[in-house]
Order: sequence, then C-alpha cells, then structure tokens
Amino acid sequence: MFRKLEQYAKHSALNFGQVAQGLRFLLTHPDMDRAASPGTLKHMAKSAPYRMRRIGNDLFFALIPPHWHHTPDELASLQPFSLWHWFQAGYRPYRFRESGEWLPRHETTREARWDPRCKE
Repeated sequence: MFRKLEQYAKHSALNFGQVAQGLRFLLTHPDMDRAASPGTLKHMAKSAPYRMRRIGNDLFFALIPPHWHHTPDELASLQPFSLWHWFQAGYRPYRFRESGEWLPRHETTREARWDPRCKE
C-alpha cells in the first residue's frame, strides 16, 4: 500500500512540475516559434492556448492514479528518486537525462521553455 501511495505522490510531483513550467512560460512555447517571432503578441496569442491545454492535461494526470495509465515497470522507475527530484524533472526537463539523472550544466543543450512533448 505504501509503495502505491509513494508512486502516486512522485507521479503527481512530476505532473505538478509540468504545470508549474507551463504557467512559468505561459506566453511562449518553442513549437510556436515557427508561427511567430518570440516576444510578439502573435506568438503570445498562439502560445497561451497551447500551454493551457497542456496545463489542463498535466493537472488531470497529476490527480488520477498513475496505475491507470502506466505499466508496473514505468512506476518502478519512480522509486530511486525523491519527490523534489520528480517535481524538478517536470519543471526543468531540459536538465535531465532520459534515465532521470541530472545533466551537468555544460551538457544542457535545450532551452528552459522546452519540454519532452516539443516537436523536434
């Protein structure tokens, strides 16, 4: 029982980190850079609804049990890291390897607005 609660908490921390990142960068998103120059009203107008959809999605997945949409192996991968680590992984995903470890600052190649769902 404790393990399921821990997995729920860590999964929620990751998603709440994504919500916080979405709010921080509400008026800008790298996927909108092709549509309009960053910093322009057009870019802000295109970015805000896009971010709001993502924020709504992230809130939804922060609240539902992760066992409904993740495999046991995916949930087991939450174990080695703390709640704070998972929040940071959602808030600053550009600072993490795919495996969950922090990237050294000199290896960080993506900008702060990036998230794993960005188009490459």
